[in-house]
Amino acid sequence: MSKRGEAKSLALDVYQRIRQGIFDGQITPGTRLQPAVLSKEYNASTTVVREALILLSGDRLVSSTTGQGFSVPELDRKELLDLTLLRCHNEKLALTLAIERGDMDWETEVLAAHHRLSRTQRRLPGDQLHGNPEWFNAHRAFHAKLVEACGIPALIDICEKLAAATEIYRVTSGPVTTTSARNVEQEHADILEAVLHRDAARATALLLEHYQATADKLLARWPGAAADGERVAPPSDR
Repeated sequence: MSKRGEAKSLALDVYQRIRQGIFDGQITPGTRLQPAVLSKEYNASTTVVREALILLSGDRLVSSTTGQGFSVPELDRKELLDLTLLRCHNEKLALTLAIERGDMDWETEVLAAHHRLSRTQRRLPGDQLHGNPEWFNAHRAFHAKLVEACGIPALIDICEKLAAATEIYRVTSGPVTTTSARNVEQEHADILEAVLHRDAARATALLLEHYQATADKLLARWPGAAADGERVAPPSDR
């Protein structure tokens, strides 16, 4: 039992390290992930590495194809649209319930998560082409905390997986978003204010606008996207 528990702990450690490597941009889309190579890099058995890669497949951060093994998925415009659509629908429900059910402790935790985010630089000093990994971590933590109080583990898990699946698009698009005229910090502050005022309608509207603006900017990396006028339809209140 202890050996199995140790193997599971090692797999989770490798999972976190590979996941962070993808989010940091060190492991790029299209990269093949060979268990034999990774086992040496992470000083773990190939069995442990395969278990970690299977976990990452569940997050849609890694794809597995028979005969070709594991790899980081290539970026796809239609997938980004679909993922954003799903994320908007699920997080609208999750945030609405969180505002309804969340207590003062949750409010305090949301404030703390936003404080950390607002105090973390989006870009690394002297490098305006790549995002700061610490900012991405703080950003994920803030958005995760917003929906945490919905109290539905399955919904929280769905939101987390969709967030992870869309994150790879953002972390690999530094040169695209650097010149953006958006005030992302103000967007986060406005969402926080609406949440603390328990204004679910405004909070969810701002959150969806936030995701849509990000998707619109990322779609610009593909030729013809602007001409196509592709946008994610906002969730209906019906």
